[in-house]
This record gives sequence, structure tokens and C-alpha cells, in this order.
Amino acid sequence: MPHNSQKSNRLLIGFLVLLIGTNLINYFMFGYEPQKEDPVAEVEETEEYSSALPEGYVELELFAEVLDRVLKNYYEPVDLTELIHGAIDGMLRSLNDPQTNFFTAPELENFLIQTMGSFGGIGVRIVNAGDEVVIVETIPGTPAEKAGLYPGDRIIRASGVDLMGLGVERAVELLRGPQGTTVTISVVRPGADEVMDLTLERDDIRLETVTSQMLQPGLGYIKISSFDRNTGADFAEHFERMQGHLQKGLILDLRNNTGGLIDEAIKVAKLLVPEGEITRLVDRHGQTRKIHYSSAAALPFPVVVLVNEETASASEVVAGALQDRKAALLVGAATFGKATVQHLAQLSGNNALRLTVAKYLTPSGRDLHGQGLQPDYPVEMPAALKYYRFFLPGQLSQGSYGMEVELLQSMLQELGYGVKASGYFDESTAAALASFQEDCGLNPTGIFDDITWVGLREALEEIALDHDSQLQKAIELIGKAELWEHAGR
Repeated sequence: MPHNSQKSNRLLIGFLVLLIGTNLINYFMFGYEPQKEDPVAEVEETEEYSSALPEGYVELELFAEVLDRVLKNYYEPVDLTELIHGAIDGMLRSLNDPQTNFFTAPELENFLIQTMGSFGGIGVRIVNAGDEVVIVETIPGTPAEKAGLYPGDRIIRASGVDLMGLGVERAVELLRGPQGTTVTISVVRPGADEVMDLTLERDDIRLETVTSQMLQPGLGYIKISSFDRNTGADFAEHFERMQGHLQKGLILDLRNNTGGLIDEAIKVAKLLVPEGEITRLVDRHGQTRKIHYSSAAALPFPVVVLVNEETASASEVVAGALQDRKAALLVGAATFGKATVQHLAQLSGNNALRLTVAKYLTPSGRDLHGQGLQPDYPVEMPAALKYYRFFLPGQLSQGSYGMEVELLQSMLQELGYGVKASGYFDESTAAALASFQEDCGLNPTGIFDDITWVGLREALEEIALDHDSQLQKAIELIGKAELWEHAGR
């Protein structure tokens, strides 16, 4: 290798070692204890770390050599930032931990929206349907709802940009913006050919993570969809409003709640878990770093918690504490089993690293990671009710086949239309679908299209509570006085 190339390599290696060494010093001395900007978890750390580079970091020389050769000799020009980001992503993937991630600035913004609970926009949830962008939900009270947008509407243009083939991420970039600014969109409604042009003023959209209702006199139901920075206060408000009316009991629905801010989960647990331990955080050495406690009195009414395969992380903290402390029965399916805690660290260039730094145990010392919680009463959920909210619009007709067809057939079954869930769209499927369309006042074509998708969702929403086998089991258990007397109530 020529002298200048060797010198360049040495300089690059030196720079990388200095850069990474400095970051490691910052991490080992300051980084393990999350700072105030950390929105994900809180972990205490008292152990002192050496700032010396661990053995094996001579491998950085190999990395620098590969990087140098790619930059100089690859047959096409390459972007250094893309190479470094790719190397970081590859390094983190080698940990085999889906909760440890490198975020670019736009990715960080999207992640923080999930945890902070609000964003500037028009208030729609959108998905890709082929090359098009389709609304699957309008958030109540938002500019989208006030403008008359509905599930099934296809947004074909935003701010003058044709969205065909651009995907949801690009659409989100165009629809979001500061409160008070405007965005013009073009929409095609199911069953209509004309294009509607609407100009909407963006607002601060707050995501509601807590909803509640009285299922029957004396029996309350609260659903928590995720844990953002408002969840603890919102739950307290719903719970306090209900508390004087819960003579029969409370059903807490944590199904499809994949977690969020553990501090918010602790706030919820402190209202439900009787005095004592809620959870403990342990480090990589198995040392307990923090224990969260409740000081609440035992609730004077029964509590049943609904869980399923998507109940994870912070929601498992709440469910695990209630189960361990014998303060509630769990009904549903085994939970996901994500028992780790992440620290979000700001990096240069408005990038960030979400790194797993600890895990939690239930009050009895159970490690749920990879195991999950086993419900006290396992109950299967009908496939149609389990997945219909994830069923996307499109077109299906005779000859189509696959999982989408099977789910369509399951939904028709659940609604009382006789068809076998085979996964193949045959003549009997077309006949059943045509019957459903006719009953809904739609053109009975026997072809699944956008307007039929809207009708199916609405029909399933109407029967969801009565056909929800897990919820019905919870109601049954709440009514068994002898069960709760045996539990010491």
C-alpha cells in the first residue's frame, strides 16, 4: 500500500478510536444512568466504570480498513453517512434485541410522538393499500373528523404532491406540521369517482390512550392502549370518576398494549396494586437497582385483567404485579414477554440510541423476558375479532387466495354468513359476501372493495363486545362471588 494510503488509514483509525473512545468514556461514566431527557425508563446506577477501552477494540482497525477501502475503491460513489449508519444498524442487529435501535432525526421524531402523546397534524391514522394511502381511522375532535373524513377515504395528494407509490412515511411528512398551519389534500371516497379537495388547518393532536365505560350497573371497563406521558393522569381521572359505581367490579383491558413509558405504568399500578412491591429493576449483573412500591389499600371490588399476545413491556409490569399480588385474575392469552427497560440517549446530529439497560422482575421475582405471563383463565379469541382492525382495504374476488381471503371469510362467519374459512375465494364466498352487501344496502357484487371494507368494519364493531369471548369470560368471573370470597375478598 502506498505511503499516503497508510498514513490516511492511520489517521482514520486514530480518529475512530478517539471518537468511539470518547463516546465510551461518556457512556461508562455518565451514560448508564438515564438523564432528564430520557422518555423511556428510569434506571439508577451506582457502580463506577473504567474509562479504558475494553479488550478487543483493536477490531476498530479492521473496521477502519474496510471503510477506507470502500470509500476509495467501490465502483460507484458512496455516502459516508449512509455507510456509518448502516454499520451502526448492523452492530445493533447483532445484539438480537429488537428494542435496541439507532434512530435518525426523522425516526426519532416519530418515536417520540408515540411516547409524548401528541403531534401537529390533521388527526388520521393511515396505511398503505397497494400504492395508495388509505385512512383507517379518524381521531375524534380533530380537523379530519370535523372536515368529514372517514375510514376508507384514499388520500391521493397532499400539499400538491401525488402520493401514489410514495408510501405512508412520505404522506405522514406532508400531513404533519405545526399547529395553525394548513395542508390541502385530495381525497377519493369509496364508491365515488370524483376527487374532493379539502384544506385543513393542523391542530395539536392528542392521542387518547385511556377509554372507559360502564358495561352494566356496577361493572366498569377501562382500556389502556399504550403508556404515553398522559396515561397515568388520564387513568386516574377515569378510575376516580368510576370508583363510586364499581360495586360489582372492574375489567382492565391491556390487550394489544405493547407498552411505552414505564413511569406511567407505575402510576397506574399505584392505584390498583395493594400496598407493597410493584416491580424491581435489575442490571446486567442481576443486581437490584430500583424497586417500585405501592401504598394503595386493597380495592373493595374484584378486578379482572384482559391480556393477549400483544400485551408487552410496561403493560406486563401492571398485569404481572396484579397477578403476583393476587389483586386480579388474568384472562386471555399468554403475553408477549418483553421484560427489558430501554434508555434513550441523544447523539450528535439529532440522532439517538435506544439501548436496553436493565430488565424488570415481578414482585415474586419472575423474569418474564421471553416467557410472558400465563393467564389464570386462558380463552381463545375468534380470529375475525382478533384481526379485523388490521384488515386492510383492497380488492378481492373469485380466484383470489391467501390470508386476506381467509380473514374475510372468518369475518363473514362471525357475522352469521355461512362460508368456510378456506383461504380461497370461491363461489360460496362470493355469494356470502353478496348477501352481506345486500343487507348493508350496498350493490351485491360479491366482490370485496373499499366500500364493503368500511361496511364490514362497522358491522364487526357493533358485535365486538357481545362476541368478545375473553371479555365475556371476564364478566362471568366478576359475577362469581364465591371465587372472590375464596381469594379473601
